[in-house]
Amino acid sequence: MPEMNDEELNELITLTSEDIEKLTYEDSMNLLERIVDALEQEGTPLESATRLYEIGNTLSKRCGAILDATEEKMVKLLNEAGEVKEQDFDPEKDGR
Repeated sequence: MPEMNDEELNELITLTSEDIEKLTYEDSMNLLERIVDALEQEGTPLESATRLYEIGNTLSKRCGAILDATEEKMVKLLNEAGEVKEQDFDPEKDGR
């Protein structure tokens, strides 16, 4: 992955909780991957790395909340369809 420039780093470290709440799951994951790349990059200033770590935690929680809400909705839909048993989702069998 190419090294992140100062402008890209600044874009990430200025993300707020309000910004993150507006993101889709896919956008949140994309930003989380960029943050991991920035944290692994040599030369990222400690203060910026600390802020990136905080934002990464917030993004991770956001992704988890979206997945939990989606799972709950799917279980409700299964129950409404008359299927009362809950079964594990198998990405290999059931798709991505």
